[in-house]
Amino acid sequence: MGDEKKMKKRCLALVFAAAVVLSVMPVMAHGGASPKDRQYNFYIVSHGGAIDPFWGTVIKGMNDAARLVGVKATYLGPEKFSIKKMVDMLESAIAAKPDGIVVTITNPAPLDEPLRRAIEQGIPVIAINVPDTRPEGERIPYLCYVGGDEYLSGVEVARRMLKDSTPRRAVVGIQEPGHVGLELRAEGFKDVMREKGIPVETLDITNDPIKAFGAFESYFAKHPDTDAIFTLGPLGNHPAIRFLEEKELVGKVMLAGFDLSPMTNDAIKSGKMVCTVEQQQYLQGYLPIIYLYLYNEHGLCPHGNVLTGPSIVDQSNVGIVEQSVKKGYR
Repeated sequence: MGDEKKMKKRCLALVFAAAVVLSVMPVMAHGGASPKDRQYNFYIVSHGGAIDPFWGTVIKGMNDAARLVGVKATYLGPEKFSIKKMVDMLESAIAAKPDGIVVTITNPAPLDEPLRRAIEQGIPVIAINVPDTRPEGERIPYLCYVGGDEYLSGVEVARRMLKDSTPRRAVVGIQEPGHVGLELRAEGFKDVMREKGIPVETLDITNDPIKAFGAFESYFAKHPDTDAIFTLGPLGNHPAIRFLEEKELVGKVMLAGFDLSPMTNDAIKSGKMVCTVEQQQYLQGYLPIIYLYLYNEHGLCPHGNVLTGPSIVDQSNVGIVEQSVKKGYR
């Protein structure tokens, strides 16, 4: 009886171990071929360069997913915002005849033709970060969208800011004018503020932090009554924080931002920022690679919008996400 019990325990242990191994192994397909024999090749083509902390987190998600399922994944994005360069990179990705492309629909007009051509060639496409916001019949027929709701994000930031105080004048610092997603964030914010009778303008701050600092400095010199700033990403958050510190405006001017970074996180904790919006960009790099793998293997993919945000981060919950920021997951 003792030997029989030992044998049962050993069998159960082997079954459990096998289940664990199978749960983390990529699914075999194509006549039993493993990803090593049939490695898929995916591209993420974005408007943002790896120098931006936001896209660095997206790249981490992409790489983690690629390692998990044994595929090749390449990230392409211009160092400085340029739709032309982005389109050129997209053309390069299409020419490589990949098994899938993930793309930000930053400006649908120039991206429409190459993406439709890719889809007609049988290349599956998933949109991330910025969807095609045109009417349904005009939209690019990608498989699904993974990202936040940009307009709603701006709305939620304005509402959170108004909980603390009603500003006299507000300004939105936009680092990439013409970027559909950033423009929608700004519109959501401006619509709420204007409903309250608060004047608000959009300010081109560029992707250069030095120029951004100068843009804020010039704007405040012309509009000294400004007491609220909304920035649309770390490239705007960081120079705005420095501007408030150097001009001794902390506590006098409310600052709300977008996305998370160690500097943004610290500013929220110290009260230099009211809040920021998290859209869990790690998932925007991770999930599309998994979806494309499953689509190629089994024809499986979500439909519609897979929302990763918005979520307001302020002093009430910033501690919860702090460790994830430090580890590069947010």
